[in-house]
Amino acid sequence: MLIIALSFGMWNLIYAQTAYRPPQHARIDVYIQSSSADQDAVNAFLEPIWKASVPNEELVTAVLMMGTGGDNDYYANIQLMTYIAAAEGDIYMLSTSDFKRLAAQGAFVALDDAIAEGIISTSELTLNSGKVQLLGSNEKGDLVPVGGMQQFGIPSRELYRFATDLAIDNRDMVLAVAANSGNDEDSIVFLNALIQETRAPIPDFFK
Repeated sequence: MLIIALSFGMWNLIYAQTAYRPPQHARIDVYIQSSSADQDAVNAFLEPIWKASVPNEELVTAVLMMGTGGDNDYYANIQLMTYIAAAEGDIYMLSTSDFKRLAAQGAFVALDDAIAEGIISTSELTLNSGKVQLLGSNEKGDLVPVGGMQQFGIPSRELYRFATDLAIDNRDMVLAVAANSGNDEDSIVFLNALIQETRAPIPDFFK
């Protein structure tokens, strides 16, 4: 079943690359690791946020990827790396481990300036798990830290509507903007709107 699901996902990727879509600068694609959410429900949730925050965008749409954990890990990683290699996606919602691994390789936009300038409001959010240090290669080809820690993602644990409204297990997830988005300015604006819209009182099952 996993192979069938992966094949179906790759077929969707091929189809998405050949069917008409708005140009990259006029759409935002949100890629989410989740085995429990419903794509139509997520798109319905995103639509009013899109219309209010980035109305100039022709389309904002969600793509649900395999969730991580258990037997899915190998296939989920192949699927994720396929999308990353194809420069698909503007915003990613990933497990903390996948986020950190890719962020260290420069896959995501640093959000420090956007936070400092108030473009992204992170008040009352715990941000530590969204901080990563880039890795580079030294003269021997070994990976070494480069520069200091940067805020490459926004942890979603305290954005409780992902869980209550969309059935996304957000407890160990991070939101990030792809470095190869081609539409990072509006993606950052939309990311902030998504953050604010998913704030909610902590549900009982999180306590």
